[in-house]
Amino acid sequence: MTINSLGFLGFVAAAAAAFHLAPGRWRARGVYPLTTLAFLGLTGPSWAALLAVLGFIVVLWLATRIVARQPGRGTLQLLIAAILVIFGWLKGYTMLAWLPLATQVPATIGLSYMLIRGLQLLVDMREDPGLRPAAIDVFSFLASWPCLVSGPIQRFQEFQKQAEGMHSFRLDDEVLVESLGRMARGWLLVLVCGDFFRHFWQGLKVLACEDVYPLAFGGAQLAFLAYLFCDFAGYTDIVIGAGRLCGLRLPENFDRPYESRSFLEFWNRWHMTMSNWFKTYVFSPLLMALTSRWPSPAAANGFAAIAFFVTFFLVGLWHGTTKTYILAGLLVGLGASVNQWYRGVARSRLGKRAFDALPQHVAYGMVAKGLTFAYLCGAIVPLWLQGSEIRSIAGRYGLVGLAISQAFVFAVAAPTAAVWLPRIGWPRSMALRCLLIAAAIVMIELYLFLFPPTAGRFFYQQY
Repeated sequence: MTINSLGFLGFVAAAAAAFHLAPGRWRARGVYPLTTLAFLGLTGPSWAALLAVLGFIVVLWLATRIVARQPGRGTLQLLIAAILVIFGWLKGYTMLAWLPLATQVPATIGLSYMLIRGLQLLVDMREDPGLRPAAIDVFSFLASWPCLVSGPIQRFQEFQKQAEGMHSFRLDDEVLVESLGRMARGWLLVLVCGDFFRHFWQGLKVLACEDVYPLAFGGAQLAFLAYLFCDFAGYTDIVIGAGRLCGLRLPENFDRPYESRSFLEFWNRWHMTMSNWFKTYVFSPLLMALTSRWPSPAAANGFAAIAFFVTFFLVGLWHGTTKTYILAGLLVGLGASVNQWYRGVARSRLGKRAFDALPQHVAYGMVAKGLTFAYLCGAIVPLWLQGSEIRSIAGRYGLVGLAISQAFVFAVAAPTAAVWLPRIGWPRSMALRCLLIAAAIVMIELYLFLFPPTAGRFFYQQY
């Protein structure tokens, strides 16, 4: 079962029906964990994969028990190290191929998001002695079915507060239409817009790999980013709407990232829950450690650049297990650190007010946006090209061909900085809302009739 299948729609309907037919006191600690367990079984590649995922959840739960009894920093550090090794073993990281049975671990889904939710819980439990969740609450949080595959990433404290309100949650017309509207928009993005850009990207990819076509390679990069946005943002809409049916208000994950005019601004708008997690639990502690060890105001900008590089490099490693993801992490980390270094130098020379006003100038905004997306599209190429394909393209295109490709991306992205796109809100009229939902369904069905979907899963599901 995938997020864009009729099976998922049937599961959501059954889960919502079971949730609202059950007595209020059974919802949070009965119906919700049971539907989560059912979702694990339906989406897992095999029974062995289900057992592996449940085993990882048990490991994380045992870690919470140990932290509750011995909340020392050394204990937490040892636990995190052990959890990371187990996670890497289950995910099949090549650097851990020497571990016993490493080649026999079944393929799984959802582990990456369980990992960061679990680490957040452990760190917060050490800081807050009053945070001592029960086993059933830990399971529901770690494997929460709307967020299992690819987020959004919710903190345990927020999840627990919403779970406590499930007993009194009522599905009225307002909530139902809001949920269905969000899901309809998500499926429109995934099944129509995402599918269109996916075909466009794949066609240009074939052309770019067959011969030296710099414009095709640049176009493939833009089409892939558009496909990734539609696929991921659409998925987020679907699960936010589905979670709303069970009383969950999941955090937003996107804020118009295509409007970004700097590399760091893009990551503040894209997969925001992941960015905020790494900022809170990796970037900020690392920066604090560096500045505490070497307290020099002159070095503050350099320390921030180093912290950004390490953080985004770890983001790349978290996404995948091969050398191409290491390359993506290095490229993204380099972009973030250079952007931070530039911000620090420019702000010190121009002053904060003058620097903050720079993006308001059309010419500066166009150049900044063009450079941002030219580098970004190049940095995430390892997400869709294998190492051998990257080496082949680099050898055949050379520096000139690659420069032309990125110049094309720049030329397409830069003019959009001068275009203002209005924010269109959800209409107040219930009748108009229902009309929009019906229109979205008609568009989806018409597109699927004209262009039957091919087998394939949600792109981020592989992480």
